[in-house]
Amino acid sequence: MLKLKTPWRDGTTHLVMSPLEFKQRLAALVPRSRLHLIRFHGVLAHNGKLRGLVVPQEVPQAPEPTAQQAKPAECEANCAHHQPLRPSWA
Repeated sequence: MLKLKTPWRDGTTHLVMSPLEFKQRLAALVPRSRLHLIRFHGVLAHNGKLRGLVVPQEVPQAPEPTAQQAKPAECEANCAHHQPLRPSWA
C-alpha cells in the first residue's frame, strides 16, 4: 500500500498494488545504463554556433622536461607536471 502525499481529484489517498506491480512501476523510472541524463540545448549544444565563445578551450600543455633538463631546485608548483590538466571553471 502506498500513501499519496496529497489526495487525487477523485479522493484517492492510497494505492494498493502487488509487490511485482510496484517493482514494475519503480523499474520504469530508473534510466537505462550508459544513458546521458543531461541534455544541452542552445548555446551549450554540441553543434551550437556560439559554443566556442562560452565553453573554455583546452590550454595546450608544454612538453614535460626530461630528467636532464629539470633541476630539482627549480621543480616547484609552477612546473608543467604540477599544473592541472583541465582548466578550472571557478
